[in-house]
Amino acid sequence: MGFADYPFTSRYHSVDGHRLHYIDEGQGPTLLFLHGNPTSSYLWRNVIKPLRRHYRCVALDLIGFGRSDKPDIDYRFLTHYHYLRAFVEALDLTDLTLVLHDWGGPLGFRLAQREPERVARLCFMETFPFTFDWEEFPLAARPLVFAFRDKRLAPWLLQRHNLFVDVVLRFSVLRPLPRSVMAAYRAPFPDARSRRPIRVFPSELPLNDRPGEAHDAIAEIEAGLESMPQPMLLLHFHPGAVLGRTRVAWLAQRIADLEVVDGGRALHYVQEDQPERIAAALGDWLARRIDATAPRPALAKAAPAASARVVAEDGRFAGALRWCWSPDHHGGLVAAWSDAGLVQLCFAADAEDGRAQIEKRFPRAVLESIDKDAIDALLADPAGAPLHLVGTPFQRAVWRALLTIPAGETRQYGELARQLDSQARAVGNAVGANRIALLVPCHRVVPRAGGPGGYHWGVARKKTLLAAEGIKDL
Repeated sequence: MGFADYPFTSRYHSVDGHRLHYIDEGQGPTLLFLHGNPTSSYLWRNVIKPLRRHYRCVALDLIGFGRSDKPDIDYRFLTHYHYLRAFVEALDLTDLTLVLHDWGGPLGFRLAQREPERVARLCFMETFPFTFDWEEFPLAARPLVFAFRDKRLAPWLLQRHNLFVDVVLRFSVLRPLPRSVMAAYRAPFPDARSRRPIRVFPSELPLNDRPGEAHDAIAEIEAGLESMPQPMLLLHFHPGAVLGRTRVAWLAQRIADLEVVDGGRALHYVQEDQPERIAAALGDWLARRIDATAPRPALAKAAPAASARVVAEDGRFAGALRWCWSPDHHGGLVAAWSDAGLVQLCFAADAEDGRAQIEKRFPRAVLESIDKDAIDALLADPAGAPLHLVGTPFQRAVWRALLTIPAGETRQYGELARQLDSQARAVGNAVGANRIALLVPCHRVVPRAGGPGGYHWGVARKKTLLAAEGIKDL
């Protein structure tokens, strides 16, 4: 099988009367691959080839790109999101792992934040779920980006002369691209009219010089990073083009469950430079993440029947914490206490994993290891456990509401939103940010559409916890 091969069956789904092209290869947990400008599902071909042996790999051509239709629409960021959301809903894609690049990143992050019940995990590379300013561009690249955003120059450069494909794509890959690969990238854009989708994306970049709906939407994504419940994998390449070391560190400070893996040498279209390393890193991460969420019936116990009590609340915490890990409950639990009360109770595969979770949530805390019997005592008398809630005021309000849901019952996100005079999406983000499992029963919140919905520690584990409380019909 050659490097340029695209040995997949083409499929189509219509949204608003326009056909979206996609591929759907393999069986297993579902991965949804999203591309950016000016590429298509073709970009992911050599990543998907090995992964389809173990996973269902769905790769979409955004409207106007690849083999999808190119109707006379505006091709703005929120328009692309409309088509993406309709596609995901039509195929009823759930328990998704999103694999994101370039503009596929903000599109995927928006989907994950707005529909956390569908998106279980994210893997991203060379993308921007954040706003930025001109200083983040290399000096040499600023004139070209400026020209691509100019109303007079952009049509001439991007539509008439196809510079994004022939120059930007070609010189944003370390290795020389074969003629067959370049021909595949040029094929969807044979004339100036067909290249209009390419021209629109640069004008939508969330730079500080041009406020608008795309900038506001991506600013909303940026603001929601800290409360996202999904575990994430960031593949970092060097020298890269979008995600330098400073931005990687910035993301690591804001995303609660982020694993960063070095993907090797590559520029921006990293799938052309390092497809094997991307597939291997993603496959390894998925094997650990998905296996870790598998239910273990022999060890599973019912969740506490009575709620713990809140004795302290803070926006941040940086003091001393006592912690321990025990393998005797739910396949492994890690717990941490401040002087005021329990601040964290999470599922953890081993002590190292447990300590890493605590350090990620409380990077400035001083940790002291104690005997694992403390977890036995905690679960033996959950009603007497003092809780120290650490989060934003809204998160803490949602977590207090969770404490009122009795064992054996569930609540919908919308019900909690009405109770708190908020919105279901905001409540969902706060529920997903909870890190005191079992005692703050976020597993008892379900979507209105049916099914168990999302869960930070995996949908399979959520079903097991609910089943232990007698709820088995989700």
